[in-house]
This record gives sequence, structure tokens and C-alpha cells, in this order.
Amino acid sequence: MRIGFFLRDLKIEGVQVVALRLAKEFIALGHQCDFICLDAEKELDIGSDIQVHVLNIPKEIKYKKIIKYAPIFSKWLYEEDCKHKFDVILCGHGDTINIVSVIDDPRLIIQQHSCDKISYENKNYFRKLKYRLKLLKKINKKHVICVSKGMADFISSITHSYLSITTIYNPFAIDEIKRLSEKPLDEFFLKNDYICYVGRLATEKRLELLINAYALINKEVKLLIVGDGCNEYKDSLLKLINKLGINNKVFILPFYNNPFAIIKKSKALILTSETEGFGNVLVEALICQTPIVSVDCYSGPAEIMTGQLKHYLVKEAEPKNIANKIDELLLGDVTLDFEKVYINFESTKIAKQYIQLFSSFN
Repeated sequence: MRIGFFLRDLKIEGVQVVALRLAKEFIALGHQCDFICLDAEKELDIGSDIQVHVLNIPKEIKYKKIIKYAPIFSKWLYEEDCKHKFDVILCGHGDTINIVSVIDDPRLIIQQHSCDKISYENKNYFRKLKYRLKLLKKINKKHVICVSKGMADFISSITHSYLSITTIYNPFAIDEIKRLSEKPLDEFFLKNDYICYVGRLATEKRLELLINAYALINKEVKLLIVGDGCNEYKDSLLKLINKLGINNKVFILPFYNNPFAIIKKSKALILTSETEGFGNVLVEALICQTPIVSVDCYSGPAEIMTGQLKHYLVKEAEPKNIANKIDELLLGDVTLDFEKVYINFESTKIAKQYIQLFSSFN
């Protein structure tokens, strides 16, 4: 098969990292992979096995403006099909989904990585109607792949305009993550016991909830918040840290290209998001043999935290409830079977599920 990934760019972000991981697995299974990018911005090390095409289309602009670039993509696709026809093209960014929404071609598959259920529920009747109509247009007569069952259920509750809807979880390169987790750490990490959050600094991550919960725990550990994002939000978090008088215990650190060694040394990884597409960092922590505590947000964590891990899923997202679970985990003596969970997301296994699905479309 010739499999394309229609991406915004090649920055080190969730959608692009998942695309690269899948592409490597598809190639190992004997398939050809292409990355089709709106612009040339690049941080990921792609290698020589994947052909990269740049369309020079503006990024992150509104739906009505971005869809006008559909003819550019259609022309490019026609020319490429004349050389060697694509079997499928996965569209995983909002921009690329918007572009293909006006193209009637079932090979263009929507790969849904984020869930808008919370924001949707907070809209009034007319805004909900507008959202449903826009979603209907975007996925009309398209196959849709969701990275969580909760996300697929939400979309199905709003519209049935799609050709099909399937849940396939994100893939994880288990051996690579384990290898990276063994890399040496700076002295700061080595001399401190800590719990951590790793991810974007964004309001939907509700890091103020994490900080307030941390202030209530009994275990003597530091809290490391690792990631970049909105500077205004970061400033508000620093003010909260100062207000609570925990400046010497809570540290906001920049993004690390390899966070896995930091995660592995952590006593626990904590997630307090309002919403998640899947919750990749939870699986990554389990691969690093690090216990996790997460609020039961929509969607993803409840599908990851099964069996023993379900006990550390916080149903009511209140600081005291989160603090209690953290203390219970850190002060207790529980042996968790991490592999039993993370093996379900092994990248080759996930890639084969994609290939099986693609074959069923033809």
C-alpha cells in the first residue's frame, strides 16, 4: 500500500510523533509512506524512508479560509496518483481535515486526536447546532478513526454522516521509550524525590488543580511541571505557587526532547486535565515503570487505567481527592503490573490494526 499522512508540519507535537511512529511500522510491514505537509517547518528526524511533500499552504487559519486551498491539494494528489496511486491518506490536524472536508474521496481518512465534548456541552442550543453542522461537513462520507472509544461515542452521538467510525489507540514504541528512559539525568533530578506532570502548559490541563492538590499531600516530595505553552497561563501558575508558599517545592521546567528519563525517576506522574484526546503521557509513564494518578476526564484515561490502575482514577476532580490518591500511592506498598496495560498499545500491534482496517475499505 501507499499510505499518506496529511500533516500541518513536522514539529515535535503529538499528532506528528504518532504519524512518524505509525509510518515506521507501516514501512517495516512492507508499505510505502509519504508525509504531505502544509509548510516546511521541521523538528522531527524523519529519516530517508519517508518521502516528504510540502504544499506551502498557510497554517492555523479559520475553516472558511483554509478550505479554499483544497484545489491545491486536489491538484497535487491527482499528479501523485498518476505516478503511483495512494491507497489511503490519514488527515490528523484540524487544518488538513478542513481542507479535505470538501473533497469527495473515501481514501481521505479523518484521524481524530482530540475531543470537544466538554466545550460542546457548555455551548447554548444555537452554538451546539452550528458545531454539529460543521462536524457533519468535515466528516461527511469519510472514514473516521478515533484514538479513544469515548471520542468515537461522542461523535456518533452528534452525527452519522461518516462512512465508518473506528477506535484504534495510539501506538507506542515500547523498546525505544525504555531505552530513552535510561539516559543520564542532570544532578537536580538525581538529588530530589519528585512527582511530575509532563505536557503542554494550557488551561485545559488544569495545572492549578494539580498545584492545589500538591499543597495538600503528606508525602515529602517536590512537584515538577515539565513543558512549554501559554506564557500568561504559566505566570498565573507561578502566582499561585507563590501564594501557597511552595516556591521551594514546585518547579516549572521547560520542555525536554527526551522526558522519559525524568518520568522514570519520578515517584508518580499526575494528570489533572479537563479533557484529553487519549492521554499519551499516561501510557509513556507506565512503560517507564512509573505509577500514575489521573482525574477521570473525557476521554482516554479511563480506557488506559484498567485493572489495578482503576483505583488511581479520580472520579471527582477536587484537590483533596487528588491529594488523597497521590498519598495513597506514595505512602502505600502496592506492586503494579505495568506491562499488562501498556502492551496493548505496542506500535506494531496498533499498525496491524490500521492495515487490517485499510484492507476492509477496498
